Amino acid sequence: MGVRSADCVNTILPASLGFQTMNNEEYTVFFTRNLHLLKDFHLTVHDTLIDEAARKVSMHLTSSATTAIGDYSNEYMVTLHMTEDGRKIDRFDEFADSKYSAEFLPKLYEYKAQTDKANS
Repeated sequence: MGVRSADCVNTILPASLGFQTMNNEEYTVFFTRNLHLLKDFHLTVHDTLIDEAARKVSMHLTSSATTAIGDYSNEYMVTLHMTEDGRKIDRFDEFADSKYSAEFLPKLYEYKAQTDKANS
C-alpha cells in the first residue's frame, strides 16, 4: 500500500460486478480477505501505456492462481491515476473480465462461506 496516496481509492469495474469504490483501509481488508483464497497468485503484464502529461498509467494484465474449487485466471485493464509528482497512486481503476468474474467468484465465495460455517 506504500505506493498509494493517503486518499487513494480503488474501483473494481464494471459496476455490474457490484463492487463499491474502496479507500485504502477498505481495499486492504478486501485484498487480505480474498488473497488467501488464491494460492500461487501471479500477475503478468502484457502491455503498459504511460501518459506523463495526464499522469496516468494503463496496463493490460492477466492473472493465474489455484483455488480450492479449481484454477483461477482473469484478465484486467487497469488505469492508475498518479499524484501530481507522479510518485503515488491517487486512483486505481481495475476492469476485470466481467463474465469470468460473475461466474467464478460467487462459487469461490460460497465455498468460503461453507468452509467458514463448518469451522465455526
